[in-house]
Amino acid sequence: MDRNAILSGYVTSFSSYSSTDSRPTVEKVLKFSGANLDIRKRADIKREVVMFRLLSGSTNYLLDADKPNELNQNFEAIVYVEQADTHSGKDTAYDRMLELTDQLIDWADTTVATTITSDVYTITITGVDSIDEEDGYLSTNVKFQSIIKIS
Repeated sequence: MDRNAILSGYVTSFSSYSSTDSRPTVEKVLKFSGANLDIRKRADIKREVVMFRLLSGSTNYLLDADKPNELNQNFEAIVYVEQADTHSGKDTAYDRMLELTDQLIDWADTTVATTITSDVYTITITGVDSIDEEDGYLSTNVKFQSIIKIS
């Protein structure tokens, strides 16, 4: 089990889902790396981005087993949408944020986990944070949990 490969699988799977969904395709889907959340400094991100980030994980440790065989991996999708200065632009940004959040929820509900990688058994949505209004953009987090096979 390679957690980085699984994270890449989430990115690829959601990108593919977004491009075939009836709603507009997400501009950028990335893996979160490091601690820098200031996306406005990145030249390749223009309007919106979804970043997948691994969170904590726990194992099931059976009494008779030598090692655990599954990992309960928590992860999140951090969603950013650029916000305009006009009132109608702000409404459009909020609408797009809700649309992206809904798209992530639908992705988790309709995706067969084993299509992400053969090591992923399940994918479940565990929560959605409120929308935060920052200087120039909106953000929210959509939280998930997967059960992953440990090789």
